[in-house]
Amino acid sequence: MKIEKKDLPKSEVEFKIVIDAEEFATHHAAALKAVQQVVEVDGFRKGNAPEDLIVKKYGDMIILEEMANLALRSAYVKAVEEHKISPISDPQVTITKIAKGNPLELTIVVPVLPEIKLPEYKKIAKNAIKGDEKIEVTDKDITDVLEELRKGRATQHMHEHEHVHGEDCNHDDESVSPSEESSETKKEAVLPELNDEFAQSFGGDFKTLAELKEKVGENLKLEKEQKLREKRRSAIMEKLIEETKADIPDVIIEGELATMLAQMKQDIARFGGTWEDYLAHAKKTEDELKADWRKDAEKRSLSQI
Repeated sequence: MKIEKKDLPKSEVEFKIVIDAEEFATHHAAALKAVQQVVEVDGFRKGNAPEDLIVKKYGDMIILEEMANLALRSAYVKAVEEHKISPISDPQVTITKIAKGNPLELTIVVPVLPEIKLPEYKKIAKNAIKGDEKIEVTDKDITDVLEELRKGRATQHMHEHEHVHGEDCNHDDESVSPSEESSETKKEAVLPELNDEFAQSFGGDFKTLAELKEKVGENLKLEKEQKLREKRRSAIMEKLIEETKADIPDVIIEGELATMLAQMKQDIARFGGTWEDYLAHAKKTEDELKADWRKDAEKRSLSQI
């Protein structure tokens, strides 16, 4: 068996394989048996028809093609092992020469895990992070949280409001009958006082309002620190992706585009819309949307490799 390897763009590998006639012929018995199980020849049950009658009815190619299927499987495995590649999808196989008593020639193209050239991480991390960013919790931040806590503990107060029907005019000498008077009952939210008692309502850890404010400040600081870490991580990742060199196979990008498309369709359906209406509103076809998303799909693909 002769195997020639060629690297193609987009992290694909091409194998040109020639299996000599003698080796190709070793697959004849297994191929004939497989063909016998599926063909129908008058006077014989499946699995028992003789080769000459099968060839007479269906031609030599039915057995040769099955021999080729068996041969290419072993040839593909050997090519992968010899050249130590990492396929990431099914190969595309083209048989370029097949004939009885002759070598089998075929071409196999398969996408492989791309070679990634990483930039200098420490340098990118240093440039991506702004050193002047500081964590600060202001009095207003704490006050805003306390106001939200007060709203959460608000009670409903019933308030009666009397009013008079009719025109509010200058007829001072006219009297209003009791039937023209009525009252409305309105609900008003009453916020609790911001004091030690309010702080104690959140549990035994808080005895004073000052202690509650201190804890709110600590939590706000932790939250802001977490957001800053995430912001820095995202900035570093974005810069790494920009400067990382990799020839990503189309199959990976197409897979990411399919995932993005499926997510978009699910989101639209969840909000009661239809995909067709969305495309009509956007005035684009599905292929045009995928073309618009391709750069993002490449970035997402690279971040997951």
